[in-house]
Amino acid sequence: MTFAVRGADTSAAEVTNISQHGFWLLIGDQEAFLPFENFPWFREAPVGSILHVELQSPDHLYWPELDVDLETECILNPDAYPLVSQVHENQERYGPQENEESINRERIDDCVLALLQLTLHLGSRAWKGFDFEVLDRLHAKGYLLDTRNKTKSVVLTEEGLARSKALFRELFAKVK
Repeated sequence: MTFAVRGADTSAAEVTNISQHGFWLLIGDQEAFLPFENFPWFREAPVGSILHVELQSPDHLYWPELDVDLETECILNPDAYPLVSQVHENQERYGPQENEESINRERIDDCVLALLQLTLHLGSRAWKGFDFEVLDRLHAKGYLLDTRNKTKSVVLTEEGLARSKALFRELFAKVK
């Protein structure tokens, strides 16, 4: 029996071996070694999470359990994509380049606390996609539980949750 249309390629991307130094990844007909030194997101990851890789397009890989996205080009040619921040090498800081005294940190903290409402899940958890200095200040104010952990979300305290909801309404509600 012959089929007119071939099925989907089931092994477009596959981890073929894992060692203490890194792992080998087969992408189509090319095999590449991903050393943990260059790809630190995988160093402490469970084996099953490393093995679960998806080739979402010919130039894009995704590890859903680790929430890691990589372009195939950076895997096949890692020297062209160093993991070194030019900002940190030049000892520049991230964030606004304005005079530090002219920045209202209280207002920034209020905005971030309000915006945590947008990613709220499981009752009191929100994704920590904001500057860590701000999250640390919110923790110090008692609005967040420990922000220094490996999870990708923060937990709002009861006071933080109430203040976050109030600020969200105050800052973003339509005026009638």
